[in-house]
Amino acid sequence: MLAAARRAVVTAGGKMPAPPPDQPLERQLHDLATVHQSLRALTSTLELPEILRAVLDGIKTFTAAEGLSLLLYDRERDELVFSATETLQESALLGLPATGGPSAAGWAACTGESTLAEDERVLAVPLRHGARVIGALELRTHYDGLPFTAADRERLERAAAELANGVSPEALSRDAAALHRLFARVAAVVPSQAASLLLHDPQGRALEFRASRVLQPGVIDGVRLGCDQGIAGWVARHRQPLRLDDASRDPRHHAGLAERTGLVPRSMLCVPMVKKNALLGVIQVINKLDGSCFTDGELRLVETLADHAAIAIENASLYREAQLAAITDDLTGLGNTRHFNRMLPELLARGGPLSLLVLDLDNFKALVDSEGHLVGSRTIGFVGRMIARQLRPGDLAARFGGDEFVVILPGADAATARRVAESIRAAIAEARVLEGSDVDVSAVTASLGVATFPEHAADAEGLFRAADAAMYAVKRRGKNGVGTAAAPYSNPM
Repeated sequence: MLAAARRAVVTAGGKMPAPPPDQPLERQLHDLATVHQSLRALTSTLELPEILRAVLDGIKTFTAAEGLSLLLYDRERDELVFSATETLQESALLGLPATGGPSAAGWAACTGESTLAEDERVLAVPLRHGARVIGALELRTHYDGLPFTAADRERLERAAAELANGVSPEALSRDAAALHRLFARVAAVVPSQAASLLLHDPQGRALEFRASRVLQPGVIDGVRLGCDQGIAGWVARHRQPLRLDDASRDPRHHAGLAERTGLVPRSMLCVPMVKKNALLGVIQVINKLDGSCFTDGELRLVETLADHAAIAIENASLYREAQLAAITDDLTGLGNTRHFNRMLPELLARGGPLSLLVLDLDNFKALVDSEGHLVGSRTIGFVGRMIARQLRPGDLAARFGGDEFVVILPGADAATARRVAESIRAAIAEARVLEGSDVDVSAVTASLGVATFPEHAADAEGLFRAADAAMYAVKRRGKNGVGTAAAPYSNPM
């Protein structure tokens, strides 16, 4: 029973995870608050980018890791895609004469007192070597973006006392390795995005040493990983979480990613996101800032977020599918009338040139009368696919109703639009049998009208009327052709 209680996770009913009993109460409360805040963020949006950001922010807060990755599963290609990543980037240390301007570190060095400044976004504590103040440590922007707290100040004061008494200021001012160790120790105690050390050298000069430790987003966003590659691939394939103390020595480790990020994995958490037995992705957390290994308690917290991230991602996908269904024609996969009526005015507002094609099939009713409505529906879908194959990037095609289609060509003048229209007409005219059958569709052709903004009309309604009139003129001339609107078009009514 005790083991089951320790592995409790947040459920849809609102239960919070049981914190590991070996953690200090302050840490347990912090992690519980972080999980609660992350769950609120996950349930407050249906936008996928916001969900991914909420997951990374939550993990970053309670793990203090050097690398975070959220990989989404591409089912069609059986691959994982790095969709949201943050990788620690460290600056070089600089030993520069202090500028002399006001700073929290300068104040702490002069007064020998700690301070929280700039809305608690800056924390500075003095460094004492024996009875003498030899400088100060200044931290800017907490690792998780939240303000520094009184508890952070107390921890940094204790660390500063240990560090200052453990090394001489003379050695520290010229020993790069010692400075690296100092900043690494500070980062482990109070993680921040930037740290600086104000130090008086043996000649009494004030020198400033700076180190930044910033999580850089997007370092490997978009990179694809097969589900037979790397530790994340193994977790995706087997749908089992992993906690590794030295991932670089694991036989499943993929060295290529480490080369791209510059981050050699040591300790790692890797957790699948699964909903209703369907794999949605993987969360990967690499290296604690203080160099220690991740704990089972941290693994359980990441599992908790992974469970809720899977629910949120599935909901976002369903929402996106519903949005697409509302603007998509079922038979063709093109846009529907609603989508066309919304997009044409929006695209016209961006300025011209912009052209519109109106297409109506010839002899379609005769095909339906002889072959039936099912063949007619399949022919509409076949024509929709042929139209889509002729379009340029950025063009928008829609089924307007029945056997009529419309195509919006942003940036296309009349000559360009006519070439696109002719390619569509020819593709339909060349079709002999219905795709996937032996039904003869050679008699089905298309008549197209072309109108261009602002040459033929000044608004969306006028542009459609002009293109529609040009299409009917082709019908009257014998069908299977392309016609261009007269300029300017005037309504005979």
